[in-house]
Parts: sequence; C-alpha cells; structure tokens
Amino acid sequence: MRYPVFLSVTFRRHITLIAVVLLGWVVPLARAAGDLDLPSTYRLGPGDKIQITVAEEPDLSLETTIAPSGKISYSFLGEITVEGLTGKELEKDLTRRFQDGFLRNPVVNVSITSYRMVYVNGEVSTSGGYPFRPGLTVRKAITLAGGFSDRADRERITVIRGQSSRNKEIPIHLDDPVFPDDIITVPEGFW
Repeated sequence: MRYPVFLSVTFRRHITLIAVVLLGWVVPLARAAGDLDLPSTYRLGPGDKIQITVAEEPDLSLETTIAPSGKISYSFLGEITVEGLTGKELEKDLTRRFQDGFLRNPVVNVSITSYRMVYVNGEVSTSGGYPFRPGLTVRKAITLAGGFSDRADRERITVIRGQSSRNKEIPIHLDDPVFPDDIITVPEGFW
C-alpha cells in the first residue's frame, strides 16, 4: 500500500523529532554510565585493586591488589605482570592464557574496585593520599584535601607526575586533570 506524499513527509519529521529527543536523553545517560566503567586509557599500576571475573567459572574469579612489582598472583596461571596494561588489554591477555589448555571460550571481565592514590600536600586543610577517580582535577583533589588553607598561593600550584622519572615539579592549574600517583603541592603565598 502506498501512502500519500504528505503522510510520508510528516511521518519522517515525527521520526526525526523522536530520534532527536531520544538522543538528547540517551547520550548524557551513556556518558554518565561510562564514567562508572573502567576508562579505556587508564593504565594499571601497583596499588590498584582489581576484580577479575570469568563467566561461569567462579573458581577463576579473583579480587586482588596489584603488588609493588606490578604483578598479580593468579591460580592456575602463576604470577602475571599487569602494570602498564589497560583493563581491556588484561582481559585479552587472560582470555588467551585461559584458552591455552584451560577453557574453550572464556569470557573475562576486568574492573577496578579501588584506584591508586593521588597525593596533595602543602597549604591545604588535610594533606595526604586520596584515591584517584576518573575525571579528577586539581580543584577536586584540593577539595578532597579539605580545601586551601588561609596562606595558600592558588596561582603557583605544582605537580610531580607519578610516572616522571626525574620527579620534576611542573606548574599546574586548578582545572587541569590529575593522574594516579601525582603529587600536588600547594605552596605558601607571600603576603
């Protein structure tokens, strides 16, 4: 049956409108849900606590903290170096290892249950280490540390990047991102 041109144009406009409205709701929800997932670029390191789940194999599931050596100890597989891998890379590695004589079609999922620390010191209310979270900025890290002290110089904040071999302090701004093992220093202002 053929519809009149008027109906098909109207129908297309309604479908387009519905699609736009749905995308307006779905995209922000997807972004919010994605914030809870393991970021695809996050590299695992000592101090991260991870959970490994193998579908339909509860004896192979594991929750562990990555050792200072960057390794985990896994039943049946021994010690595995995980430092520097993303969650997806670790999933692929474990899938390959399980296929080599253990399981036919393993489905492996890796998630982080607790991130490494970010350190805040200097002129803040409570210096110390705070768990890294995706989306963490200098401003948020200082808020976790109780905020600035009365003597803080908000313009000369520095960071030592956790993976920097030289431990060189570099200037950083309040809205800049923070990474695991970063050491943020808020200096005293000169009045």
